[in-house]
Amino acid sequence: MAGRRGSREIILDAVVTVLASRGSDALSIRNVAAQAGVSVGSVQHNFPTRDALVVGAMTAVNDRFRARVRALLEHEESAEARLRVFCSEISCVTDAGLADAVVWTSFAARASTDEDIRAIHASDWARTEDVLLRLLTDAFPDSSVTADDAALVLAVTDGIAVARAAEQSDRMTTERALRLIDATLAPIAARARP
Repeated sequence: MAGRRGSREIILDAVVTVLASRGSDALSIRNVAAQAGVSVGSVQHNFPTRDALVVGAMTAVNDRFRARVRALLEHEESAEARLRVFCSEISCVTDAGLADAVVWTSFAARASTDEDIRAIHASDWARTEDVLLRLLTDAFPDSSVTADDAALVLAVTDGIAVARAAEQSDRMTTERALRLIDATLAPIAARARP
């Protein structure tokens, strides 16, 4: 059903737009339907609850993120360059990533009070930390890279993304974000194995 590609993806795009431009308080089936240009019934058919909208948006953002990162990593020859691309994307250092950061922030906020969403969030971040551990190990094979190194890099990059999404100001510019990523990676790169 090529014409129906439509419905679910258009609704998910609308959820992301509502979250990114108006915040989680504005997320409702009615507002998403208006943004998507579809009926309330169409939204309810695909996403019967507000929580389903949030999970759907997070899944769509994760899928987009993975596709974008895969495409970017294909063009990087060095392991260190792949690590830096991944860190930059997780940090949402480009304006294109800001909508994703807003959705991630909304999702993380919901995770603090919703057990089902918390489980999804914890699983996603555990996988992300595992990817970072592999990227760090590949980039700095002569360092004693640990799971704590990956957790630190994830905490810094996640914090940058939250700052960029929440503030959308000159405090956390792309240049500053990249400097902070470099400052986090430098001690790991400099550490030699005993």
